[in-house]
Amino acid sequence: MDESNEPFSILFLSQYFPPETGAPPTRVDALTKRWADAGHDVTVLTSAPDYPEGEIYDGYENAWLQREERDGVTVYMTKTLPASTEGFVRRAMKFLWFMIVSVVVGLRVSKPDVVIATSPQPFTGISGWLIARIRRAKFVFEIRDLWPESIEELSSLDDPVLLSSLNIIVKFIYSQADKIAAVSRGFESALTAKGVEYKDIWFHPNGVEPTFFEHGGDQWKIDRELRQTLENHFVISHVGTIGRSHGLEVVIDAAERLQNKSGYDDVLFVLVGYGAKKEKLERLVETRGINNVLFVDRRPMSEVPDFLELTDVSLVHVKDKGLTRASMPFKMFEAMASGNPIALGVYGESERIIEEATAGIVFEPENAVQFVESIQQLYDEPDRRERLGENGATYVREHFSWDSIADDYRRNLESLARE
Repeated sequence: MDESNEPFSILFLSQYFPPETGAPPTRVDALTKRWADAGHDVTVLTSAPDYPEGEIYDGYENAWLQREERDGVTVYMTKTLPASTEGFVRRAMKFLWFMIVSVVVGLRVSKPDVVIATSPQPFTGISGWLIARIRRAKFVFEIRDLWPESIEELSSLDDPVLLSSLNIIVKFIYSQADKIAAVSRGFESALTAKGVEYKDIWFHPNGVEPTFFEHGGDQWKIDRELRQTLENHFVISHVGTIGRSHGLEVVIDAAERLQNKSGYDDVLFVLVGYGAKKEKLERLVETRGINNVLFVDRRPMSEVPDFLELTDVSLVHVKDKGLTRASMPFKMFEAMASGNPIALGVYGESERIIEEATAGIVFEPENAVQFVESIQQLYDEPDRRERLGENGATYVREHFSWDSIADDYRRNLESLARE
């Protein structure tokens, strides 16, 4: 066997993993099963699934340790402290608990050549560093969000002692990692400012499996009544977490502006998912008498292609903060893979991609007037809608397929393991 293809052992630490949905679990699942297919011994260490509601999923137990095999990957799930996305203290306890228990379990179940720990929360980095050093393995820290910058910008937390402590922890993890894997090139300047050398930064973005979103229109997983409702409307959808950073009040404002506008009475805004802001948005819809917004509870990943197939325009929106300009929302790639035109309320890296791909219309974040104008343009120009959707699907296949991303990442890991 060629040395470059010599199998080695990978331990991947992630707080989140399927059946949980969203970017972090989807990413870990997509990468690890491809590395296992390439002949490597891959283990994922995660916690019992409870994200985002803080309730253990049906079919799973909050046991001390559960093991299963998925697509050639060995998965260990540890006991968790269930916490929803709404309570900071409880979530912090959950993160710290996983940091401790993952070290104990990781040392017991795996003798890896490479340990990867992924954010968004940084305490998995402490776990990964400890396991890697004790096992004399290489350590890769994966950056999906910048801490503490992300919570400074996107939450009400303003405790200087806590933020300073988090900054010290993060800088320590950066200094101890053999390599940093970032999902966005927009993170590079922040990383180098904290002492990370440019040569130690890998860029491995999120991606999609294009065939997963190729919908034939004849096999449906969502119920018939919901499908008929969506088929009878011009649907603008947001499929994913309804969180603080997403600024989805803009949807409510836009819906109110459009509901009595002549010629657009079949427009329906559909928010699929759960998060810290969902209940507040539901109350806004009720108190303001808005009748063209539909909320759908969190659905399994297997149903996402159905919702995107029934969508006419996909909304991708995040509040305009410094860090969000470096982000590339996962839902954007899913919508592009489905052939949907994008109404993008995000500046920075995402804006660059949509404009480079000619895959949608960019509007100012949190600007309901511009959002409505984007919708009207796409509603009134079906040929343009179709062309933008086709452009996005082609662009994602060429630049953001999981196969190519996992292959590039794997080659970097192979090189690192041989050092």
